[in-house]
Amino acid sequence: CQYPSPIMIRTVCLLALAAYVSGQAYNGDPRNAAILTDSRYQNGDGKFGSSYSQEDGVEFKEETDADGTRRGSYSYIDPSGQKKTVSYTAGKNGFQASGSHLPVGHNQLGVAPTPGYEPLPQYNSPQQQSAPRAIPQQSYNPQPAYRPQPAYRPQPAYNPQPTYSPQPAYNPQPAYSPAPQAYRTTTPQPHRFFPPGKLSLNRSPDGFSYTFNKA
Repeated sequence: CQYPSPIMIRTVCLLALAAYVSGQAYNGDPRNAAILTDSRYQNGDGKFGSSYSQEDGVEFKEETDADGTRRGSYSYIDPSGQKKTVSYTAGKNGFQASGSHLPVGHNQLGVAPTPGYEPLPQYNSPQQQSAPRAIPQQSYNPQPAYRPQPAYRPQPAYNPQPTYSPQPAYNPQPAYSPAPQAYRTTTPQPHRFFPPGKLSLNRSPDGFSYTFNKA
């Protein structure tokens, strides 16, 4: 009779412990739930996406095509301990969601009503048209001929010679020395990425990929 090796016993114990921990419900504050995985990417063809999972059972995944259509899903644990998953698509046809716990509705777009017939306003001709009245002509009364007066010729004004004004001595302005400023970091530090973990970032000329896995 062969006895199991110590390595096999250790492996079985670790698997049992992992299964026990994963089966336990998260009882902490959801706002402080640790992020287990987080990944984001962007390709040169316009596609990009992101996904993450938390220790409280929340999972999220979304991808966007080059035409702007978004497809994704998210999961959570309800109060009874059951996992609920919702899948959705958002694009030119609107937002459409589906899930085993969601009611099924009819997604029918209503047809816009056409405006009714509106007759043109009837033309009403004037009953009577009065004749134009005659405007009496005024008698011609010529104005007396204009006689211009001799133009006034002013005497030339006295123009003294300019006096000599020495140029002011050059006085350079002191160089501007800005006061040192204290710069503040506007982006807050992440508060839900608890070490230890593994972070990977890859860049390309037309995109990037980023992954984080909690150890």
